Amino acid sequence: MKALTLSLLLPWAIVQAADPKPAEAATCLILPSDPEWPERAVWRTAMREIEKGKSTPEKKHPDYRLEATTVDEVIAAVNFAKQHRVRFSILNSGHDFHGRNDAPNGLSLVVEGLRGVNVLADFTPSTQGAPSVNSTTKTNVLPPQAKQAYVTFGAGYSTQLLNDQIAPSKLFTVGAAHGEVTVAGGWGQTSGHSPMSPRYGLGADQVVEYKVVTADGELKIANAVSNPDLFWALRGGGGGTYGVVVEATVKAYPSPPVVTASFWINATDYNDNKSIYPAAAWLHSKFPEWTEKGVSAYYYVYPNGMSLYIMNSGKEGTVKWLEENVKPDLQHLGTFPGMDNKSMSYRPVGYPSYKAFFDATFGAMDATGAKPPKTNSRILPRHGPGEMGMPVKAKGISPMDSWLFSAEHLKSPQFADALAAGMPKLQDGQYRGQLIGGGKVLTEGNDTSVLPAWRKTIAHIVLTGLGQPNVEPLRRFASNMGAYSNEASYKTPGWKEAFFGTHYEKLSQIKKKYDPTGLFWVTPGIGADDWVVRDGRLCRDTSTGQRTVDRRTELAPASDNQNFVDQAKDDETKGAAFPLIQGPKGAVQNRFYGNVNLTAMGLGGM
Repeated sequence: MKALTLSLLLPWAIVQAADPKPAEAATCLILPSDPEWPERAVWRTAMREIEKGKSTPEKKHPDYRLEATTVDEVIAAVNFAKQHRVRFSILNSGHDFHGRNDAPNGLSLVVEGLRGVNVLADFTPSTQGAPSVNSTTKTNVLPPQAKQAYVTFGAGYSTQLLNDQIAPSKLFTVGAAHGEVTVAGGWGQTSGHSPMSPRYGLGADQVVEYKVVTADGELKIANAVSNPDLFWALRGGGGGTYGVVVEATVKAYPSPPVVTASFWINATDYNDNKSIYPAAAWLHSKFPEWTEKGVSAYYYVYPNGMSLYIMNSGKEGTVKWLEENVKPDLQHLGTFPGMDNKSMSYRPVGYPSYKAFFDATFGAMDATGAKPPKTNSRILPRHGPGEMGMPVKAKGISPMDSWLFSAEHLKSPQFADALAAGMPKLQDGQYRGQLIGGGKVLTEGNDTSVLPAWRKTIAHIVLTGLGQPNVEPLRRFASNMGAYSNEASYKTPGWKEAFFGTHYEKLSQIKKKYDPTGLFWVTPGIGADDWVVRDGRLCRDTSTGQRTVDRRTELAPASDNQNFVDQAKDDETKGAAFPLIQGPKGAVQNRFYGNVNLTAMGLGGM
């Protein structure tokens, strides 16, 4: 009954193919039940620090786990997986909504322990690459300067840890809005959006060099003059696909002052599920103008309310600037029929630096958080209560859907109808919007493999709720755009075009050059359809090239990983604590925490 319920809730759950025939066995990866499976002593001889994996009847994980702290350990893991034909997965921060960082068997390589930071005043690409770092590298401090710098760092650094390390140089790097997401992992390798993107571009636009262990077990320098094709693919073509990134060098900028503002409004009638859409559509039409001035925002649209977290930086990073340039647009929302202008609340806050903003918004990390995991007395908290001190782990597959939108779409008179049609008809159904395009996103990165639709994008809208949302009404409305694959549906039709656009074929050729045997397999990802899951094992799909496929409706291959998040407990599913919605009896209620006192929270009124 449990399996039936899961399959109904998640219609994209895996459908297994038949057992491989003897003639096909050589094209399949091996399982622990196979006679070729290496003895435990063989694993330990090749990788001294390897540990047994931990699975449960409900959730299967790799049989072995190596927490690498050196490049040599990464090379050993890659060579072992290739030689013994075992399933190979790469785990960094644990954030992958498609579960591509996990597998039901084989070897898990954890790269979170790759550390070391070196701040550079200048960078020139070379075949030798930037000076390497490791866990013994002491972070240097540059004299304050009003110009762009660079920073080389181990792949295990999260955006918050990295920015904490370079804060003494009065610098910051562009990273995810979630502090635990690593900069050099799948975030930046798959475009990577940020609250600072309108001013500085996408995550992929920041990278000037990667060091990566490829399937041949070699450490390669990838930059503008060394393996430039690999460098191009790594900046937008998907994480975990071309090799194991062990180190990156990215742009760093003088840390600017930052201003933020929290805002929310709800419908006058709690049961009114229509009035929000004209108001929300009108606000979206203002977004292109906002991003031209550097504004970004993370926002939620519910059937009867809307909330925003708005920010800007630099000379526009002041409370006064927001009051004059953004607040009037927010106040106008209260003039729409059915919207409660008395419930509107606006709270601006200014910060002297990017670090001050991030620490105040998401919570500061103490100094021990920057140490390698094996010598750390306080491993970073992971994903929820009770997980303090736990090793990094894959979070699990999170059903969601999303689409990118240009200024043309946001300004369309039909956008309100599209929003109404696309709202997920699910418990806690909502839009989780991200105003992270425009500005430098539109003009930077012509030499990257980022999905071309990003260069037209103003807003990114994610659909969540208990169950599997479907963005189809919005996809039809903006059919000339695409999706950010890290936060899209596993069942996006025409996935190659939607996730990679016109770059897919070139990326596929680069994938075959650097990974001809398909050691690095992720789905959705480049070359995913070269493999198929047969009874829990990965096998080469020998029918590739022999069947006719409609690229417009083609779905990405099913994964062998079937570990899903508990949506009822997952914050990504539930969404933000705001807006505050007026209940049916007039009480002001939070969506998840019941009645609240606006005055006591210091949040009431405009």
